Amino acid sequence: MTISGKDYWSDKTASYLSAIEGPYHANRLQMVEALLSELSLAGKNCLDFGCGDGVFVERLLEDGATVSGVDVDSAMIHAAQSRLLGRWKDTKLACGGVEHLSELPGNSFDCLFALNVLAYLNPKEEATFYQQAQRLLREGGALVVTHSNELFDMFTLNRYTANFFGKHFSIAAEECNVRDLLVHPDVPDRYVFGVRENPLAYRYKLKSYGFSETRQEFAILHSLPPLLTPSIDFDDIDSRKYPETVGWPEAQRWKLMFMCSVFGSISSRKN
Repeated sequence: MTISGKDYWSDKTASYLSAIEGPYHANRLQMVEALLSELSLAGKNCLDFGCGDGVFVERLLEDGATVSGVDVDSAMIHAAQSRLLGRWKDTKLACGGVEHLSELPGNSFDCLFALNVLAYLNPKEEATFYQQAQRLLREGGALVVTHSNELFDMFTLNRYTANFFGKHFSIAAEECNVRDLLVHPDVPDRYVFGVRENPLAYRYKLKSYGFSETRQEFAILHSLPPLLTPSIDFDDIDSRKYPETVGWPEAQRWKLMFMCSVFGSISSRKN
């Protein structure tokens, strides 16, 4: 079954808006702030694709940027308008998905943000997003995105681990049924969106679309595989604390690639 991003967010808007101020989203924002340290936003023209309720649009405006926001869900756009009304009345907000990007003028943005949104695109929409991002950004412009971390599947020791080995290590999978090595190979029983990225390989996807990755950061660290932390309610994302991941020693940062379920990337548009 395929679930569109629009259908998903039509059902999830209310719960998202109630959780946006919690520790889960705060931890992801710390990751994004670390990526923003690479940029000078004052006077820059920015596009926030998947802007939600406008909380990040407001953050960019406070740094002196000019910002346009796009979101597929009309309720999110209304929430963003309410947030920005008065103080930032000239901010352009539009309801639409990747198809809306083709309506915007090329080479018109210095920065394009897609935070916590690409996972909800299907493969065709994802390809369109990168093509449009390359068209919309000026040479040297910054693309800042966040992703679900596919390498985290190797750390979960559950159904995702078995699927990861089956997808990426087919020869080994033929010789050894990884599911037989796992205590709980059939959990969790929940839908996972298709667009998830491997932080080790993501730079090559970016390169194929005309971008050069310059930095990655990580968020939502799990000290142990989820099945070894039964006291945590993973359906309640604000029920636990999230350790800081920015500033880890360089020699230890490789662990974040496996222990964090989310990563962020900043890249520049090549000529």
